Amino acid sequence: MTGGMLLDIVLIVLLGSYAVSGFGQGLVVSVLSLVGFLGGGALGMAVLPGWFDGWAWAGEHPFESRALLIGGVFFLAALGQGIAVHFARRMRRHLHAGPIVAADAVLGGIASLIAVAVLVWFVAAGLRGSTASIVARTIGESRVLAVVDALVPPQTGALFAGFRQVLDRGGFPRVFEGLTTEPIIAVDPPSSAVLGGAGVVAAQASMVKVTGVAAACRRGQEGSGWVVAPGRVVTNAHVVAGIEDVTVRVRGTGPALHGSVVVFDPQRDLAVISVPGLNAPALPLGADLARGAEAVVAGFPLDGPLRLDAARVRQVINATGQDIYGQPGVTREIYSLLTRVEPGNSGGPLLSSAGQVVGVVFAKSLDDDQTGYALTLAEAAPVLTAAAGAQGRVDTGACSLG
Repeated sequence: MTGGMLLDIVLIVLLGSYAVSGFGQGLVVSVLSLVGFLGGGALGMAVLPGWFDGWAWAGEHPFESRALLIGGVFFLAALGQGIAVHFARRMRRHLHAGPIVAADAVLGGIASLIAVAVLVWFVAAGLRGSTASIVARTIGESRVLAVVDALVPPQTGALFAGFRQVLDRGGFPRVFEGLTTEPIIAVDPPSSAVLGGAGVVAAQASMVKVTGVAAACRRGQEGSGWVVAPGRVVTNAHVVAGIEDVTVRVRGTGPALHGSVVVFDPQRDLAVISVPGLNAPALPLGADLARGAEAVVAGFPLDGPLRLDAARVRQVINATGQDIYGQPGVTREIYSLLTRVEPGNSGGPLLSSAGQVVGVVFAKSLDDDQTGYALTLAEAAPVLTAAAGAQGRVDTGACSLG
């Protein structure tokens, strides 16, 4: 029995028990209880994330701050529910026996079922992007959650974007919407020999570590980048979001050079940095890769030194997910890769075996530690085309996920 099946059993029992409870309470109590719970929770999700973004302690203690945020939202939800139930029970005393009471009981069971289903969806959506891959995979395997997720209006995700953004802090943008597991196709492991090619070795001279401080969120951010044109570096938008003064170091060890963001695309998750005095060659662009092709992921994972990881293309996907601020409905053409991707790899190049850039790394799988994602060159083309000619500093928006 899989983890998803066990979770389904628990959820069926939970949903059934709440439906029975709602039948006993009736429609008036159940509906007002639902309104109070959702109203209190919505208030928490609208107000609390803003407080956490401006709280230095939250940036220094991400796990504790996530737990505190969830607890705060549930406290306000429970408070709203308690107040609503108090008034609802007083109203129900005025109902008389007969068909009205029977209808009230049946509709109360339905309302309670909806209430707990929304609660379960809310918790699962938060945990899917902020916990270990085994938990995320278990949530993705649940058929009950898949049904609930399909019934929840797509606009609901936009309402909770700020809340989920805090839960996902330190991670990546969501590549796929929904709670179902990601489409991961098995391929043979890549050969480490691809790391030793002359072109791959030479390309390291054009890798940069990107760092900066997002003052509004009081936290440092770091990622990877690569030289696309003289004095121009490509990275992810979520790496530089909220940063005014960006610092780059060639190979991660060179002199600190200050740059400014001249292109910022939060939907694709790409940005271009203008770096005066950057003395590093631009990397050539390569051709699209097919399924099974070998490649190299280059970057500075976990704020460490430059690292190269062998990769193999699992498949090319048009994935509908979220932008860097958690807003849903963004479709990107991406490579699904058998490789290691960690925080810090964001913005690094996906190289062909000849050392040419064939994609831009931007995320990792929620379900599988050996799967990462890169934007294809076709997806990145509008930003790459604008890179050389872009001049003026642009707004880098609010602080983001990573």
